[in-house]
Amino acid sequence: MSHIYQKIALFFLALGQPYQITDEPPSRDIWPYIKTHLRPLRTIIIGSVICTILAASIEVWLIHYAGQIIDLLSQHDPKVIWQEEGLGMALAALAIMFVRPSLHFLVMAMNDIAFQCNSATLVRWRAYDHLSRQSVGWFQEDLSGRISGRLVDIGNHVSDSIHVVLDVVAFGLVYLIGIVLLLSSTSIWLVLPLLIWLALYISVVIFVMPRMIKTWHDFTAAKSALLGTVVDNFSNFDTIKLFAPHNHIMREQRNRLEDTRQTLFAARKLGIGTHTILVALEAVVMVGFIGYGIWLWSIEAVSIGLVSSAIALSLRITTIADWIFDSCRWTFMRIGSLKEALRTIGQPHAIPYHEDAPDLLITKGRISIHDLAHHYGVESGGLNGINLSIKAGEKIGIVGRSGAGKSTLVNLILRFFEAERGRIEIDGQDISQVSQPSLYNAIGMVSQQAALLNRSVRDNILLGHEDVSDEALVAVAKKAQAHDFIMELQDSKGRKGYDAHVGERGVKLSGGQRQRIALARVFLKDAPILILDEATSALDSEVEAVIQSSLIDVMADKTVIAIAHRLSTIIQMDRIIVLDNGVIKEEGTHQTLLDADGLYASFWQKQSGGYIETS
Repeated sequence: MSHIYQKIALFFLALGQPYQITDEPPSRDIWPYIKTHLRPLRTIIIGSVICTILAASIEVWLIHYAGQIIDLLSQHDPKVIWQEEGLGMALAALAIMFVRPSLHFLVMAMNDIAFQCNSATLVRWRAYDHLSRQSVGWFQEDLSGRISGRLVDIGNHVSDSIHVVLDVVAFGLVYLIGIVLLLSSTSIWLVLPLLIWLALYISVVIFVMPRMIKTWHDFTAAKSALLGTVVDNFSNFDTIKLFAPHNHIMREQRNRLEDTRQTLFAARKLGIGTHTILVALEAVVMVGFIGYGIWLWSIEAVSIGLVSSAIALSLRITTIADWIFDSCRWTFMRIGSLKEALRTIGQPHAIPYHEDAPDLLITKGRISIHDLAHHYGVESGGLNGINLSIKAGEKIGIVGRSGAGKSTLVNLILRFFEAERGRIEIDGQDISQVSQPSLYNAIGMVSQQAALLNRSVRDNILLGHEDVSDEALVAVAKKAQAHDFIMELQDSKGRKGYDAHVGERGVKLSGGQRQRIALARVFLKDAPILILDEATSALDSEVEAVIQSSLIDVMADKTVIAIAHRLSTIIQMDRIIVLDNGVIKEEGTHQTLLDADGLYASFWQKQSGGYIETS
């Protein structure tokens, strides 16, 4: 039996295809955003509406039939009731026992399985696809915890909002329409209390709706800010512990919590007040139906069965009214949260992402930079219009004080940001006109802050390249002087060696170990262009010497850009570029620059332990 039920449930799940990507950018307006996600689910929505109409209709019929039963019992001799009405009651019993449960099952299967299981996944999948095409620079403008929270939550916001309309509002509307038709067929005056109540009910909801959406938008914004702060603090807990006074951190968190509490208080206050008003309005229906029904019966205008139906309907309507309001309030909460989430999810790509852009074709690896300027939208910092030509296979070092523009240059070559002015070409191709994946495939990079994912060592080196053999994996790890310590690793779940997990941002490893895994990753990629940002800064001198020899082999036939504070790591470069205040001040070989007795020579003279003094 369970096997059959599993097949039926899987049938409803398969009605939706959530992994559909659209070229249409997400809207930052609520309704257009929701509408784009309804199209792949329209078959499910139509089926849900049909089932809901049938299920609500049978509920109205059930109350009406209960009144008819009372009339039958009051009008027939008990001895002949089964002979005269037995067939009709048997058919009604079958409808109640089989048709009604089947319809309710269909409604729940369409809404809870076919719709909700697929709609939330569809929204998250498209949101992730959109965000994954954002630039690295875009992610640096916000907290990763807040972005992640909004991405996961937005699936619930959209799915629950539509689900309420399908499951609650549609059912309630059909139910109310059925009641109006039922009552008007007997006495139009019985409909009057219902219409008065409905007019007042809708007026209150329309008045409250925008206010409720705003209060929940404010609450969600405060909650997102709280989440972002908590994630930021816990992600940098070592720094917080070492440098931030405990009282300051607690005061900051208390302020965030109080903002969240006050915005939640405003939302709850509005909800309770509205609910109380609507409960008071329900007296219109209850008194109108029951009182007027009894009066009609007293003048023999209606039967006792209809009065019984009116009493049952009045109680049922108040229950449905409460149900609809609570559901609408929940929907308003979700819409307010959705509005807040769309501030992130609905942002257009900071750097346009064109699927039809041609791939970058590397023939030699020559890099040409023309009048490149970028200041991150402010007046100072960055680059001030540099021109630089890097020959194919040339190895250049870049030095300069902090803020001289070294990282900006690398970020623009990687196209983490869009240059405000100028052009970068690789083998004569403007990198702003080629596909971004092909650009990233052409460049390997190791930075002084080696970034690792909370996965196994194997996954961190391969990063999705499943066609790499274990022998090749071990070979690059040995080249990076990482194999020996990897084989000694064991995490808290007993996973060892290359299967051991390294923790968030690689926190379970030392800085040198993280950097060696990052080096193994770049060795495996074997890209024609290599960028090194203090690639061996976290290594001890003995390991660095071995890895430098490995780097020499890896750099052969590659175009290399190496940022260095420790000048001893770049003295063998073909050329050294000295940046200062966003412009190229000097360039040449190590010895040429020393002989020129300029800025580079002053760096060399002032360095202590091989590092540039920044003052």
